[in-house]
Amino acid sequence: MIPYLTDARTGEVFPVDPHQHEAYDHLFYSRRAALFLGMSLSKTVVTLSALYDLTYREAAILRTLVIAPDKVARITWPNEIRCWQHLRDFRFSVVAGDARKREAALQADAELYIIGVDNVSWLCDRYVRKEGGRYVGALPFDCVVIDESSLFKSRGSQRFRKLARAVRRVPYRYLLTGTPSPQGLTDLWPQLYLLDEGERLEKTFGRFVEKYFTTRGNGQIVYEYIPRPWAAAVIADKIKDIALTMRTRDRIELPAQHYIDEIVELSPEERAAYDRLAREYVLSLPDGEAVTASTAGDLTGKLLQLTSGAIYDEQRYEDGRALPRTWQVLNSAKLDALRRILGEYPDENVICVYQFRHEAARIREAFPEARELRGFDDFTDWNAGRIRLLLLHPASAGHGLNLQFGGRRMVWMTPTWNLEHVEQTEARLIRRGQTRDVYIHRLIVEDTCDRRCADRVAVKASNQEFLMREIKELRKTYGVLRK
Repeated sequence: MIPYLTDARTGEVFPVDPHQHEAYDHLFYSRRAALFLGMSLSKTVVTLSALYDLTYREAAILRTLVIAPDKVARITWPNEIRCWQHLRDFRFSVVAGDARKREAALQADAELYIIGVDNVSWLCDRYVRKEGGRYVGALPFDCVVIDESSLFKSRGSQRFRKLARAVRRVPYRYLLTGTPSPQGLTDLWPQLYLLDEGERLEKTFGRFVEKYFTTRGNGQIVYEYIPRPWAAAVIADKIKDIALTMRTRDRIELPAQHYIDEIVELSPEERAAYDRLAREYVLSLPDGEAVTASTAGDLTGKLLQLTSGAIYDEQRYEDGRALPRTWQVLNSAKLDALRRILGEYPDENVICVYQFRHEAARIREAFPEARELRGFDDFTDWNAGRIRLLLLHPASAGHGLNLQFGGRRMVWMTPTWNLEHVEQTEARLIRRGQTRDVYIHRLIVEDTCDRRCADRVAVKASNQEFLMREIKELRKTYGVLRK
């Protein structure tokens, strides 16, 4: 990797950090590699630099496919290529839009093809088909890069199954993520399988869990995979040669991050409604309709809706089809808390993270100045300081976007069980370029699912931290043998 990075637009020169050299070498000298790097450690520019040299200097790669979250594919990767002087000759094509535009983008004369994760199944179907009971065909790329590979952690998803078949003949494969095991160690198997077809963590998921886990369930229905006491350490040892791990604060200096739990109080009547739904799995709504939870998971979702202030109706047409989704407002406690925070910091712009569409709608109604992050203009206006209240959903805007220039304060309206969503979303503010301490406000109704969500995510974060540190220490102690 070159010793300096030059901004192609301003001419400003930045030194390359030691961790960037280390990550570059890990990719450049390996055909299969994973970068488990914390947010803001320059995964994108490091990967592009390695790909550029493998393409133009070594002629080892002719065509590379980059798979990334949709907004990251359309915004972040193209911006990084345009930003840096040493990448100026990299010819790329963004495979997006309707089917006609995607086809045209695949035919473009380029070395790098960038596609959103939502189009992966379409791409695989285009090149791999089933004939005579077996799959034939292959992706026409020498290299596949999967950015935010944890999006492929579900082994039963179509995107994983189709990509696992399609990449078998691709010699160069790289994974990038800062959250390799957000829900637990089982998240690792599908991601590593995309690199080595089970060489390190068993050929099938069944053999993987049989070896490293016990289960809790009912017959063949598994509720939970429980790692054996030694599982994390052994798994870390198995993948230490192919995975490089780094924590952000170990490598770069960042402002402090402060969590503030804003305790939200429900009225006695509102609290009674919550307790009734939690106890009886059913709640009568003000209009006379009833909401019913059929499973424990369904109950949790409805309880989180209730603490957020509204709950979806369950009305259906006479033939059983669901009506367009509507909701009934049950309380304004969290909207009042958000109003109080905005009043306490009148000179600061705020990102508000929502979980349910009815939250976004109610926030926009209560705060007309609020804008939802949908496209490039919203992204640009936020970083220019022109948006007072930015609404963001973690599933659609939690990866790869640089939002650190527009503010430093974030409010979670409703907690989530998803560690990946938490870490990736908060990292939009906690990253290189942020000059002030960052404050994360969590709106919590005590003794409810709000608190259980926050506590559960803390446990998941601790487990993932152990895995990342274990891989790091094993590499340091025993070194690695490149394959």
